[in-house]
Amino acid sequence: MKKCILLMLFSFTLILSACSQTEEDTEEYAGIIGDEQTLGYEYTVSKEQNRFFWEIGYKGDISIIEECAANQEDLVNYMNAVNDSKLVLAKLITSVSYLLIIIITTLFLYKKNRKTLKDSGVVITILSGIAIYIAFKSSFDLIGLLQDTKYYYLILTN
Repeated sequence: MKKCILLMLFSFTLILSACSQTEEDTEEYAGIIGDEQTLGYEYTVSKEQNRFFWEIGYKGDISIIEECAANQEDLVNYMNAVNDSKLVLAKLITSVSYLLIIIITTLFLYKKNRKTLKDSGVVITILSGIAIYIAFKSSFDLIGLLQDTKYYYLILTN
């Protein structure tokens, strides 16, 4: 029982020492906070002396903007549009890949045994329909997000 208590005290002390802040941890951070790019649009957020600077760009045309109260909302909306575009693009690629797997499997079953294909036709149709639906929805979502990204980019650079 004493060993258990000593082990708990040692663990508690170790956790407290790991969580305590040193003088170095409380100094102001300066550097890149975040960056992302998708389909030509990109941003990089950096912090220097309690000020935030954004490098936003499209196909290599980079603009550096200092964040202020007037443009903060537009910068955040631009960042969200770029991030969401990347996620929706990945969803679109995944759904199209899934559809290709279904098509390849169907062709394999067709060449191997037509009876197996007839028995699983309903399942193949449902899976294909789901993949096509997700691909179309993702493509329309991506178009909308790219329009939003372009809108905020033009607002911020003009």
